[in-house]
Amino acid sequence: MTETVTIPAHIENGELRLDGPLPENVASVEVRVQVKSTEGRPEAITKLLAFIRALPPGTRNQAEVDAEIDEGRGKRRARLRP
Repeated sequence: MTETVTIPAHIENGELRLDGPLPENVASVEVRVQVKSTEGRPEAITKLLAFIRALPPGTRNQAEVDAEIDEGRGKRRARLRP
């Protein structure tokens, strides 16, 4: 049986940023986007959704993704230090 874990995330400068760490032994990752009704949707959102649909599947492995996350956290911690 496959366990599913929800990790909050946000979009920053057009990139998906996780708000929490990936658990160990991740077999795969799938990104789901909650889309509001198209009625009254700003053009920017429509373009963002088209961009997301056009993205190719990822080619990085878990170690590469973890390294990028660790690097980003290190930079954030360095900015927060007095």
